[in-house]
Amino acid sequence: MPKAHDSRLIKLVGKILHHDFHHHGPQDDSDSDSGVATPEWMGPYRAPSSTSSVYSIPKGGGRDKSISMDLWNEAYNSLRDSTRSAGLVTVYESILCQELSHGQSIGGLNQSLPRSDKERFKALITITESGLKRSRGTKSQANTSAKGIIRAAQRLIKSVWATYPSTAVAWSGICILTPLLLGPPIEIEEMKRGALHVLGRIPWYMHLSEILLASAWKNDFDFNAQRDRTRDRLLQLYRKVLEFEMNCVCAAASSWNIAAKNIVGWHGLGAIVREIEEMDNEMTALMVTYIDRGVADKILRYNKQLELDEGEPLEPDSSRAANAINEPNTMVTPSTVRV
Repeated sequence: MPKAHDSRLIKLVGKILHHDFHHHGPQDDSDSDSGVATPEWMGPYRAPSSTSSVYSIPKGGGRDKSISMDLWNEAYNSLRDSTRSAGLVTVYESILCQELSHGQSIGGLNQSLPRSDKERFKALITITESGLKRSRGTKSQANTSAKGIIRAAQRLIKSVWATYPSTAVAWSGICILTPLLLGPPIEIEEMKRGALHVLGRIPWYMHLSEILLASAWKNDFDFNAQRDRTRDRLLQLYRKVLEFEMNCVCAAASSWNIAAKNIVGWHGLGAIVREIEEMDNEMTALMVTYIDRGVADKILRYNKQLELDEGEPLEPDSSRAANAINEPNTMVTPSTVRV
């Protein structure tokens, strides 16, 4: 095939995938109950942009919501400012930014989120709200497992959105995913294992901030002795969760975006997932040992795998996973795209 013709085919496929990422069509009937109410804390952000800068980041309905916001921001900033992960954050932000400017080409490396926590948060509110209020490509002939994962994850995000403003920092990337783009990478064993583990525990990660309240502990002595270490471990957990999410979003864009494909830590996904699993087990043990029984029971019920709708597969198709890992410098071809 002539190179010019091949180039035109690649561009055509890119346009198709770009359209799927920004699809604003009617919701799938199967998701007709997926509407999301506007959180009360978001009121100030409805003000005109010229005045919105006077508002500070909302803290939700309790001190643990403030702790949650601080932790997620700190975890995000540590990834962004680390030389090891700065490239991943740059590409991730360039993908997110397309939700703020639909007229530009998705994934452009010249775009990034604001560096200040407050300004970044305002941008992430828009991205999160936009993603939660529309069904993204669920009528396409996309990977059935990917559809189920996205639907189930977004239901869980909606369940914490009204209570935790930090949801925008923690899960905005998941809100922009489409089944068509997530389909190929989700067939990779470690990616699917991580998605089922991490996304199933969205409420778990949000409620974990409660264990940094003195009132959640069985006694003050243990709280004072363990508080700093517990916060450090929780911060490390949030950082790993964000790192997995960023890899997931970049992997979804990797079928046509070379920068995204090359930045994904394909061979390190298993290690990230194992670290998350180990830290989740550590948090569980801490709660059983030190946290008040009532508080622990309330949080521990969220420590579970993602539950997909009946009939949607849980096992990855390993025969379709090799291309994404073994050929990091190849672009998508029409034969590998299902639209």
